[in-house]
Amino acid sequence: MKAVHFGAGNIGRGFIGQLLHQNGFEICFVDTNAELIQQLNQDGGYRIDIMDEQGTTVFVDRISALNSLTETEKVIAAIKDADILTTSVGANNLAKIAPTIAKGLSERFKQKRSINILANENAINASNILKEAVYETLSQQDATVFDHYAYFVNTAIDRQSLGKVVEGKAVAVVEPYYEWVINRKQLDPATPFKLQHVVLIDEMQPYIERKLYIVNAAHAAIAYLGDLHGYQTIQEAIRNVEIVKIVNQFLSENSAYFVQKYQFDSADLQCFIEKTLKRQKNQKLSDEIARVGGSPIRKLGPNDRLVAPVVKLEALGLPYETGVKVIAAGYHYRHSDDPEAEKIHALIEEKGLEATIKTISHLDGKLLEEVVVAYDSMG
Repeated sequence: MKAVHFGAGNIGRGFIGQLLHQNGFEICFVDTNAELIQQLNQDGGYRIDIMDEQGTTVFVDRISALNSLTETEKVIAAIKDADILTTSVGANNLAKIAPTIAKGLSERFKQKRSINILANENAINASNILKEAVYETLSQQDATVFDHYAYFVNTAIDRQSLGKVVEGKAVAVVEPYYEWVINRKQLDPATPFKLQHVVLIDEMQPYIERKLYIVNAAHAAIAYLGDLHGYQTIQEAIRNVEIVKIVNQFLSENSAYFVQKYQFDSADLQCFIEKTLKRQKNQKLSDEIARVGGSPIRKLGPNDRLVAPVVKLEALGLPYETGVKVIAAGYHYRHSDDPEAEKIHALIEEKGLEATIKTISHLDGKLLEEVVVAYDSMG
């Protein structure tokens, strides 16, 4: 079986690639990093370091790689012959790869062969986002064909995947824990294989939101609170008792949303929160705050990990006080190498804090006032 995977970064190699390999797929990575593409093709595979007690190292073989910028026709041919198509390029980049995917699928569908397409991004219903971007490139006639053969399947992914360079080669560095949740109802009924090492469910939204509002929210909260204290890594920040206390309160508030909205068991959620924070404390990892806190405009957006749960809690009449503090910490985040952090700072200087929060987080009224007060109190 053959898989085409867009995105040969740490998530692509260290998570999705590994699981596809475990399911027996040959993998063709599609990326724009010429050096990495050359490495993958020369070695026919790549190394993953798993940060467990044993310091496990695995090698994923049966690998090839293509450059989407210079080898478009080969990418189209690979999609035509693939048994599954997956991505991990970042939600903001889905629109960039959509035209190439559309061309590849168009060629494939001339053979009347359907395919599952799974976008694995830190965004709610990322495959829907990819589908919309793909369909924007199609004529109405082509869209009718795609409706028949293209199965866009939403997922939720969870694994800390970092990277390092060893002897000039990129190595994926991952935690032992992973979770790949897939919407069973959206899969092609004629799928000739059954994926192993994944969680198949019928209702994605609760799991997507749990990942975003608990796991991603915790990560971002530690980063922005840690940055206020001058820490460089998540592992340094989480040693601070006060930061851990705030993050626990934040996640406890968010968990109340899942109990009321989806009838999650509160004890199970507490165990999930404890597991999440334990993962962040893994001292075998060194996760830079600049990486985790990066792209703050997206992370402070109205539908993302910090603002969305607070807005939902307010709508349900549930406590959200700590969430307001975390949002405020996000607006304090500064990093000279991060264009979005610099843009936030420039907007605050030019238009003021309230206008900036309205623009980025779409907050107003009481919530806006509370974030401003929290921001000012952090000085």
